[in-house]
Amino acid sequence: MTRNIKLAWNGFFLLMAAFFCGLAILVFFFPATINNFAESYKQNYVTQHRVMGEQVIKSLQQGNSVPIQNFLRDDLGEIKKGDRLYPIKRHLLLTLVQQSYKQQEYQIWVKWAKGWYQLDDRDVTAMAYYYAALLQNDEDYEKGMLGLKDASARFPKHLLLRKFYQAQISRPAIAKDQAQDAIN
Repeated sequence: MTRNIKLAWNGFFLLMAAFFCGLAILVFFFPATINNFAESYKQNYVTQHRVMGEQVIKSLQQGNSVPIQNFLRDDLGEIKKGDRLYPIKRHLLLTLVQQSYKQQEYQIWVKWAKGWYQLDDRDVTAMAYYYAALLQNDEDYEKGMLGLKDASARFPKHLLLRKFYQAQISRPAIAKDQAQDAIN
């Protein structure tokens, strides 16, 4: 009985050694095969998230923002600028922020615009939505107005920044006085 167990273990280790020798030969003599496998794995990973992103965008267009928020928080929460999935995350953030802005869902707009801007403070579109979102809160109004003014001066050709800034400075007199106080 112990002899059969020893033979079984030796046979197992022989098969494992052959497998890893074959793998080493594959890696050293056929690196293109390994690269092709890695590329297809990466493409599959990105495609899977892209499809899921399209599904949550459809949900958002039907008026349900919960799936896209859950997807951004749970599945893409750790994705940073420069990551393979960042373009997908940015597109989803842009879509969510635009939709919440249009539907005047200020809490969602402020939360996700802030997260997007913190993720990439050099993204001018994120900057525009973030500063415009700050204007929705009395405590952050000055910061938002100053941010819009400075960003508009730095990026005068950015249409969204210009739109938000012009909308704020052309508001009724009370809001205009607050805006001028914030700027000065």
